[in-house]
Amino acid sequence: MANIIPLLVLFAAPCSPAAAQQPPPQAPRSEESLFLDLRKTGLDSMSDVEEKKKFLETVKLEKAKIQDAMLEDIYENAFDYYRSGKYEDAKDLATKILSIDPNFKDAQMLLDASNQLRGSARPAMSERLMIEDRFKDALSYYNEGRIIEAHDKMEEVVKLSPNNIKAKYWLSRMNEDLNDYYFQRGMDAYKQNNLKSALDNLYSALLIKPRDGRTVEWVSRIEDELRQQKANDRLKEALEFYAQGNLTQAYAGLQRALEVQPGDSKAAKLLAEVRQEIENGFVDSGRKLYGQRKYTDAIAEWDKAKPYADDMPYIDRLIKRANQQMKLEAAEKKRRAEEAARRAKEEADRRAAEEAAREKAAEEAKQSGMALQQQAEEQKPAAVTQEDKVAARQHYLNGLKFFQDSSYDKARDEWTIAKQLDPSNPDVQAGLKRIEQILAGGQ
Repeated sequence: MANIIPLLVLFAAPCSPAAAQQPPPQAPRSEESLFLDLRKTGLDSMSDVEEKKKFLETVKLEKAKIQDAMLEDIYENAFDYYRSGKYEDAKDLATKILSIDPNFKDAQMLLDASNQLRGSARPAMSERLMIEDRFKDALSYYNEGRIIEAHDKMEEVVKLSPNNIKAKYWLSRMNEDLNDYYFQRGMDAYKQNNLKSALDNLYSALLIKPRDGRTVEWVSRIEDELRQQKANDRLKEALEFYAQGNLTQAYAGLQRALEVQPGDSKAAKLLAEVRQEIENGFVDSGRKLYGQRKYTDAIAEWDKAKPYADDMPYIDRLIKRANQQMKLEAAEKKRRAEEAARRAKEEADRRAAEEAAREKAAEEAKQSGMALQQQAEEQKPAAVTQEDKVAARQHYLNGLKFFQDSSYDKARDEWTIAKQLDPSNPDVQAGLKRIEQILAGGQ
């Protein structure tokens, strides 16, 4: 686009007066801004890099087509100037065309002719002489066997002098010779097994005689051979990848081979086998990861198998099962965590209760011990005096006499008094115990 817009400026001078009244063209826009405007058509949604590259190539081709069409129109204007004898104007336009497209051969031819004729006192005579010189040069080349140069020079004569019957005749004759020339070169290249060069020359022959059956037949034949050669090369490359164990590269190579030669049954069969092997590899790898409970990795492997899958529902079932298993295990993990948390809380509560009980028991024991100690202190007998011991001894002896006389009640009364006076006297305690036994019926 950047090359097309300036054409409007370069060729503004030859425009008609009516065109001069039109509003000036807008300032040229950058390709980036034009590309951003494509969002309005939804083309900004392209995500694939190759897709965008192809689109940009298409844009470039369309730009080239527009530019070529505009330059052809300008060339027609320049040639009109030339035919009208306005060689200076023809020269200016031809120069501007070449500044945009230096390979525009007709513009170069017109520039050379205009330079040669401008300023001539007798333009018509000068033009005839120039045409005659070029005609002679073309015949000279032809006689020397320089067919391409002769053809190009005679073609210039016909273009500069469209009504020159003699030049048209010789150009037609040279076309035949040039056709044979390119055809023969194509055949020579074919014999040397240079298929690409052979096709290039045969296509050049077809440009001269598009309906030449002989050339068309050979073009078709060589294209088939070239396709088969390319297919074989790609098949060989694919087989090398396969031998190295690089199945994905082998698969891609076989696809490229079939793109060149779709009917290659050998490549098609091998492609199916490699595809199956790749699919099985990803499926088996996914199963192994599934067995290790690495479900995300397993799903990733099965996703890789999809482009090669012959049974897509089976792959989908494997992925669905892995997703379900992940959900089940996640739910079980959550349940176990909740159960562990519940048990931990119960254990903590039990320990807290036990600790509280221990503390309570300790406190109660402490309080009980203090009470018993106090009670013991309160119940502790007073210290026995010597007088009490003597008196207790006397009452023991009195009781002993009554015991010996079998007056057990009187003996018990005496010993009871003795115990009150001296609780630590063992004889008194033994006597009272014996009386209790006797009274209870014992011996």
